[in-house]
Amino acid sequence: MTDIHEHQGSKVSARLRIVGWIVLTTAVALLAVTVSMRSIMSGQVAEAANVGITQEIEEFRTFAAEGVDPETARPFSSVGELMERYLARQQPTAGEAIIAHANGQVLTAGTAANQAGTWLADDPVLLSRILDDSKTSGVVQSSRGTVRWAKAEAKDAAGDNATSQRAHLVVAHFVAGAQEEANRQAILLFGVAAGGLALTAGIAWLAAGQIMRPIRTMSEAAESITANDLSARVPIEGRDDLAQLAKTLNAMLDRVEASHLAQRHFIAEAREHLGSPQRKLEAALQQLNEEQLSQKQRSKTIHSAQAHISLMGQTLADLELLAQSSDPDFIQPRTVPVGEVTADVAAAAARPGAYPDRRFRIVESAKAQAWLDPLRISQAMHQLIQNAVAHTCDGESIRIGSSATAGMVNFWVANDGPALDPQQARSLLENYRSAPGTGEHGSGMGLGLAVVKAVAQAHGGTAWVESGNGHGTSFGFSLPQADAGQGTRCEEEFAQTMASSLGGES
Repeated sequence: MTDIHEHQGSKVSARLRIVGWIVLTTAVALLAVTVSMRSIMSGQVAEAANVGITQEIEEFRTFAAEGVDPETARPFSSVGELMERYLARQQPTAGEAIIAHANGQVLTAGTAANQAGTWLADDPVLLSRILDDSKTSGVVQSSRGTVRWAKAEAKDAAGDNATSQRAHLVVAHFVAGAQEEANRQAILLFGVAAGGLALTAGIAWLAAGQIMRPIRTMSEAAESITANDLSARVPIEGRDDLAQLAKTLNAMLDRVEASHLAQRHFIAEAREHLGSPQRKLEAALQQLNEEQLSQKQRSKTIHSAQAHISLMGQTLADLELLAQSSDPDFIQPRTVPVGEVTADVAAAAARPGAYPDRRFRIVESAKAQAWLDPLRISQAMHQLIQNAVAHTCDGESIRIGSSATAGMVNFWVANDGPALDPQQARSLLENYRSAPGTGEHGSGMGLGLAVVKAVAQAHGGTAWVESGNGHGTSFGFSLPQADAGQGTRCEEEFAQTMASSLGGES
């Protein structure tokens, strides 16, 4: 399957394909223009010849009808004289031949510079074809190229009598010279078009290089990414489509890097939280194999092993919860009273045997409803409670609260443990610990706070920590209150009752 995909597609680079298509399109357009211009110029040559021939024929007919002999001031006595007088007045243009055929003689008008009349007069076959043609105009091919012609007949004063004399005036135009000039102009136009095409190819090559440069940069950035280094990013230049693509690619790389780091931290956290109980459990099992172990020591060792197994089970449950946090159906939100959720969490923490030697009290309970998943909220709150228990001593009090302000609902757990400096407080929720912590609080959130952050983000909220100012340390999270509203009277009474029952230290 891989071989099939490798042999598909073009081996030509995208830059060459872009230039190729631009050059091909431009070449077709220029060729069409050149061919069209040549056709137009050829048509103009033929049209100019036709106009000149028609004009000469009309002038001759007018002269034959109205002209008089300047010596006698009377109409010409013979068509020969008429033809001679008319030809003497003509000055043919280049390629134009004016021939008179009268009484078996061929008379021409022209100069030494224009030999068209001589060509036609010296070609009896061509002249006979024209004179014998029943049409008054036409186009014929000769040894000197295409000839366009027209003819007119003249009669003497005898009219249609048998003794009357007839003569023909032939006006012909050899268009080969004009056509050659048109061809030269077309060749010149083709040369200019070829030069323009070469210039277009050069500009297209440079432009394609500029267009492809961001893509090459993206390719280089992608090649520099390894399994251990996902920090490479694509430089964003401008505001065009490629800049937007680079921005989108960088956002994707941010997500991939965050996911990769989370995965590494996830594995490191699992190794840390499972490795230590595993080693302690192995040590406990080795002690149980010792024969000289007393019954009291054996019971204590069994109890310790059970505690380690329970801790490993809790760690696996937290890991599973984190793994599920990316699923679309991780939370099942519904409208629930915030105060009721707060009371349930506090009641579960205060029940006998849950957290011995700790006292819990509700310091604030929100009288509002919010769109949330009460199960996930309870799990996150219990993680905060476990964190507070781990950082307090026997007999100390742990405070639980919730509030609703500015379209947000807040849940938190506070204790009177040692205050954290601002940098340490920020770092707690930024990264996993991923290695055994140094000091009392370690260097990162650990599994418990990671679960809290995952639950908060799944609801579209954020986790936070506050410390100092004489109020100890508070860990909590804030969620959007999508469907804000006051609870019913019954719900308020229930929340008040639970708050009253747990309001004192238990």
